[in-house]
Amino acid sequence: MKKAIIAVLVMVFCSNIGFANVQQEYIERYLSDRKLDSIEGVWAYQHGKHLSIFYQDGGELRVVAIENGEVRCNMYYPVNKVGENYYTSTRYAFKGENKGRRKNCKKVNIIINYSISINNNNMSSTASAKGYPTLTSHGFRIWPTDIVAHNAKFKTKEDIAEEEKILADMVADARKTCTVLGFEDGSDKFADCTLKLYTQKVDELVAEKVAANTRMMQSQTTTTTQQSSGSQTMTIYDPVRDNQRLIDQGMKMLSGRCTIGVDC
Repeated sequence: MKKAIIAVLVMVFCSNIGFANVQQEYIERYLSDRKLDSIEGVWAYQHGKHLSIFYQDGGELRVVAIENGEVRCNMYYPVNKVGENYYTSTRYAFKGENKGRRKNCKKVNIIINYSISINNNNMSSTASAKGYPTLTSHGFRIWPTDIVAHNAKFKTKEDIAEEEKILADMVADARKTCTVLGFEDGSDKFADCTLKLYTQKVDELVAEKVAANTRMMQSQTTTTTQQSSGSQTMTIYDPVRDNQRLIDQGMKMLSGRCTIGVDC
C-alpha cells in the first residue's frame, strides 16, 4: 500500500513538472512579451488537470492542449474571433493508442465545432459534433493572472495613436471654449483658462479609469473564490501617476513644446 501511494505521488510530481515545462515554453515563445487578446494565455480545466494554451503564431490564433504534462495529439488547431470575447473553432477529432502522444494519433472523420466565450478570467466552451451529444466545459485563466495589468505594459501603435488623439481633442476643446468665453489666445488668462479646463477633463478621464479598474478587481475577487488552484494577483491602478502624466503631456501640447503624433 505504501509503495502504491509513493508511486502515485511520483506520478503527480512528474506530471506537474511536465505541465510547468511545456507551459513555460509556450509563455516565453508566444505570450510574455506582447499585448494579448482576451482569450490568449494558459487556461486550466478539471481542477488544473488539463491545460489549454491559446496564442498567436504567424498572425493566426491557435490553441494547444496539454494533458499529463504532454501536448495532446489534437494539437495546434486554429481559433476564429467572432466578437470581443467570443470565439469559434472547428477541427477533426483524433484518436490514439497511447493517450497524449501525438505520433500514435490518427485523424478521425468527425468534425468538432467549438463555441467559446470569455468573461474576465473565466472561460466557457461547448463542443458539438454530428451524432454526438453537446459537451460543455469551464476553465479559468492561470496565466497571466491579471491580463489587464499584463496588457498595460505593452502599448501598440494603435493604442498610442488613440491616446494622443484623445489628448489632442481635449486640448482643442479647452482652447475653443476659452476663445468663446472671450479670452485672447496667447494671454495669461487664456493659458490659465485652457489649463483649468484641460485639467478638469483629465480628472474625468482618470475617474473613468479608476471606476473601470475597480469593477475589474471586484470581478477578479469573485473569480478567485471560484478557483481551486493557481496563484492570483492584482495590480492596483495608480490614478495619481496617470493623472500627472496626462497633465504633463497636455501642458506640452498647450505650450507648443510638442507636436501631436511627433514628439509628445
